[in-house]
Amino acid sequence: MILSKIKQKNKSHNLLAETMQQGADQDWMLGNSLWWPNSGSSQRIKRLDEINPPESWEITSCDTGGRGWMRQRLQPVGPQILFTTAWSLFFIIISSIPLMFPDKTPIDDQNLAIIFFSISWFLLLVPFLWFSNANSEGLNFFPLEIISFTLGIVIFISHIVIDPKLGWFAYIFFLYSWFKTVNNIGDSLSVNSARWLLPISVNDFSDDIFNDRWFLLTKNFRNGLIAKYSEDMAPYSAEITGLTRGNSKFLAFSVVYQNRIIHDPFNSNFFSDIQLLALLKNPPLKISGELWPSNFLVNLEEE
Repeated sequence: MILSKIKQKNKSHNLLAETMQQGADQDWMLGNSLWWPNSGSSQRIKRLDEINPPESWEITSCDTGGRGWMRQRLQPVGPQILFTTAWSLFFIIISSIPLMFPDKTPIDDQNLAIIFFSISWFLLLVPFLWFSNANSEGLNFFPLEIISFTLGIVIFISHIVIDPKLGWFAYIFFLYSWFKTVNNIGDSLSVNSARWLLPISVNDFSDDIFNDRWFLLTKNFRNGLIAKYSEDMAPYSAEITGLTRGNSKFLAFSVVYQNRIIHDPFNSNFFSDIQLLALLKNPPLKISGELWPSNFLVNLEEE
């Protein structure tokens, strides 16, 4: 009797764990509903700004299953950096105080200006770089407006060495660079982030499954960057990454803006030029992949 109750209790715990894991797997694909608090449940499967790839793509969705590419929504970066960006503006403004009240600040004017200035740029750049969702490689100054920022530094040094009056010119360049940097961040966040996943068997992985113009970085499946699109599509690039979720393996197709932020190429806000249209005309792989595991699928009646 006691043994039977223990088995029944363990069975209930296992069922609860499986249910929780399935919910986590569904959120991994569809995104957490808290990311879009103003969206209703009707947009759980497909949001209003999302469009389908061309007919040459074999696609599916979380309520359909089967084989094919499926959209994976990524957490929006904007809400995660809104607070720090607002404080960054505050500190860039008060960094002008030592210029307005020379020799009247608690510490050395230049040191106080440098402290406020450093806090401002830290709050603006570090959170954006931290939450960026792409595989950034190589030297990349984006989103920083580097020319005006560099001129500001040169003039700021000159104002210490040559003439304190040059401080205002340095401040103007820094302020201009700040607003241009914020504008660059806004442009990078104008399209929702999503990538397209295809479940595969590791045994099927080879260079033969890739369509033309894809440059492979490895001969075997791995987690992380696997292939890059060889054509120049600045400010965009395209990549294939390997992913593992539980016992499932995926190849993920991403279109990346300025090597920082992944954009959903099948979104009404996404702008495609001729080169991007050529890329998106066909899927990156020649195979349709494996069947989607049931734990990633949604039962609409339960929703």
